[in-house]
Amino acid sequence: MGKSEGIKGETMSKIHALILAAAFSTLLGGGVFAEDVVTLKMIAPWADKELEGFKPVLARFEQLNPGIKVEYRTGKPEDTATQLSTQFSVKKTPADIIDTAWPWYIAQEGAKGNLLALDTAVTPSDFRPGSLDQLTVRGKVYGVPSIGGLDIAEFNASLYKKNGLADPRSVKSWSELLDLLKKVGALKGVKAPIGTGGGVGWTNTTVVQIWLLTFGNKDLYNDLISGKAKWTDPQVKDIFSKFLLPLLSNKTFGEPEENAAVTQGMWDGKYGMFMGGTTDSLRFNNPPGDYAVTLLPGQKAVSMWSDFWFVPAYTQHPKEALKLLQFLSSEGQAIQVKGGGRIATNLKVPVSAYPVQEQMILKVLGSVAVVPDIDDTIGGKFQTIMWDQLKLLWAKPTDTTLTSVLTAMEAAAVETRATAK
Repeated sequence: MGKSEGIKGETMSKIHALILAAAFSTLLGGGVFAEDVVTLKMIAPWADKELEGFKPVLARFEQLNPGIKVEYRTGKPEDTATQLSTQFSVKKTPADIIDTAWPWYIAQEGAKGNLLALDTAVTPSDFRPGSLDQLTVRGKVYGVPSIGGLDIAEFNASLYKKNGLADPRSVKSWSELLDLLKKVGALKGVKAPIGTGGGVGWTNTTVVQIWLLTFGNKDLYNDLISGKAKWTDPQVKDIFSKFLLPLLSNKTFGEPEENAAVTQGMWDGKYGMFMGGTTDSLRFNNPPGDYAVTLLPGQKAVSMWSDFWFVPAYTQHPKEALKLLQFLSSEGQAIQVKGGGRIATNLKVPVSAYPVQEQMILKVLGSVAVVPDIDDTIGGKFQTIMWDQLKLLWAKPTDTTLTSVLTAMEAAAVETRATAK
């Protein structure tokens, strides 16, 4: 073989080697070998349409992190909690990152040492004020909130505009709002100034939460959750007696209707407003701009429901799991809110990421703090008792009924907290 032939043969061998290397690189994700890929197991409650909306988030994460794959499994919070109880007792975990609707559960397990502290993965100032309060134990954060919805007064702005009435968003005082609602109640075709939800009990809970945050404050609200304040305390009873019972007695609140019917009634101009949730923006978007929300005059915070992410302390891949959690609580939220109906808890999600109606909601929300749902956060027997007792108060709004209702709610709260320990 001549020298030129030897060089040619050597060159061809190198070319073949490069081609093979490139092929393996493409097959294994841009240079990551199969044995180097970490697979994270995730448990969250979503299925069907909700899961389809979440898949782009996982796809984007895997695109940015070719060395990490995410294996998703659907699991209800109650079922997952039961499984984790068994696994945690032997310092094991069925998943590396888990979603739950229960902030109290994260605080409970974080205090036991079963969850990773997220100090290196989370910057508290990135989140809405108050959104990490229920996830923090002895100064350490053990969970992060996902996107969610706000419990808020919602209305059809065209009802006010076409009747020459002030837009509720412009009202500055409680007395001014009462005068406006009285005028709305006198309009032809209006059933009541404020709609009342029937069937599920959370609709009355939403009213109570808004009233507590308007005529009380964030600290009182959170103290009712933790047990530092009692439902039977004079300050709490005064809020009901002075600001809610009169409106129930004089029919400012209408007769109960199923949630779908009463929200549709709000949209059709049969109710001046409804104490509902911002997810209704998905239903009422035609014509655009008519769906609106407002804080009540003097409202100091807004209750927000969301899911929460946490990482078990027994994961075999803490670095990768924390990286995924960090993504889910930042860029992941920006991807999710594009579909509408949800609000990010991360303040760095740009307003431009939202559809137009959610941009309006953010403008109303401003910088007020967020707090969790009372009934979801305490949970258990308390939630059922609260729902049932508030229905009773709506049906018979007297001081005697109120005393009985608050006593029953306080007893249920004490029992539920004791059971959770």
